[in-house]
Amino acid sequence: MQWLRRMMYGRYGADMLGVVLLVVGLVLSLIGQIGRWWWLMLLAYVPMVICIWRMFSKNIYKRQRENAKLMAAVYKVKNFFITRKTRFAQRKIYKYFRCPQCKLQLRAPRGRGKIRVTCQKCKTQFITKT
Repeated sequence: MQWLRRMMYGRYGADMLGVVLLVVGLVLSLIGQIGRWWWLMLLAYVPMVICIWRMFSKNIYKRQRENAKLMAAVYKVKNFFITRKTRFAQRKIYKYFRCPQCKLQLRAPRGRGKIRVTCQKCKTQFITKT
């Protein structure tokens, strides 16, 4: 166990991008096995080799930036679904609309009739029906 610690000293190690690459490689390999596609099984080695190469890399800063890009993309997708879920849950209470000037998403309570709305971002005033 000590030899593994010495070998990995100063190297990047595992992160979320490495796990994603490993899973992609395993899924491609499994699909290639089931479909008897030799070229797909061969292609499955590419993400696995990249995963191992990233783990043993000594350029820690660059690997952290790569992982941060993945995490930012995951956050955007996750945030998209969370906002959709929230909007769906509040659809009977609030009316959602966009500012005609800056396209900022706004909401107002339902059942108020025509109201004058002031955008928080660009201060544009417009009338909308709730």
